[in-house]
Amino acid sequence: MPNIKLMKLPPLHEEKVDLDAHLNRFERTCRAFNVPQWQWSFQLARFLQGQALDVYQRMTDEDVGEYDLLKNGLLKRFRLTERAYRKGFKRVRIEVGETAEQFVDRLKKYLTKWREMTGFDAIYEGLQNMILKDQFFITLDKPLQTFLREKRKLNLNEMTQAVDSYVEAHGHEINRSETKQNKSN
Repeated sequence: MPNIKLMKLPPLHEEKVDLDAHLNRFERTCRAFNVPQWQWSFQLARFLQGQALDVYQRMTDEDVGEYDLLKNGLLKRFRLTERAYRKGFKRVRIEVGETAEQFVDRLKKYLTKWREMTGFDAIYEGLQNMILKDQFFITLDKPLQTFLREKRKLNLNEMTQAVDSYVEAHGHEINRSETKQNKSN
């Protein structure tokens, strides 16, 4: 039996913490401590406060032990819906000091959450890579877009490696694209 008392996480402060990141950290910690999934809901409740705790307390006695129901209730309460992940995917931009590979990893997380919320199967890897490649490309500044166009057809991995090599060789920071995004995304 795992020693659950050793499992320590900061409380969830909804105004300060990214709920999605907090849940991801919680799930990883549960797996690391071999906490049986039937206990996850009760363990998560130890770290909830405010509106998040209200979601837990409003669950029925029959549902309170269902982690997936609690997680979905929290996601809905904090409006982390299909639409929110889609918008996040469309709006995410490369951060100063972030490598192309790190940026694409963040894009993948948004896309995965978006896909999970829509209920699509994860068998469309080619489509996923196409969407990631497109979104990555349009977020780059014009010189990097031109550089990649000159390289012709690159897969997503080749594209991120080429951008990272360009940045390293030219001492160039990856800048945000000046492309106007459609506000209705």
